[in-house]
Amino acid sequence: MQTPQLPPFDHQPQRYTGPSADEILRLRKEFLNPGIFLYYKKPIMIVEGRMQYVFDDAGRRYLDALAGIVTISVGHCHPHVLEAANRQNATLQHSTTIYLHPNIAEYAEKLASKMPGNLKKLFGVLAASH
Repeated sequence: MQTPQLPPFDHQPQRYTGPSADEILRLRKEFLNPGIFLYYKKPIMIVEGRMQYVFDDAGRRYLDALAGIVTISVGHCHPHVLEAANRQNATLQHSTTIYLHPNIAEYAEKLASKMPGNLKKLFGVLAASH
């Protein structure tokens, strides 16, 4: 059986020069809760993403069939999402909720308008990936 080939894709990943996968695995075992588990005995180390693909530390490309909370809808590093995030970061990266800022209130209003029935109050929780 022949290994399937991914279609051509116009992106060359950056050369990875960081710690080895073995070093990252050691650091995870030392500093992360064991509840953050791995599915594989020898997991691949993903270091870059672009649209529907991810790239490992050797530059190999994979179709991201697992995705994640954000990437499931737009992929990795989508140019429109990057442009909006960069525009916001150039204006204001963070403001605590003890001050007023239009984005959180306007976002809450838009999201609440899409919810059924009395589900109109939002409570946001931010999860960091790194």
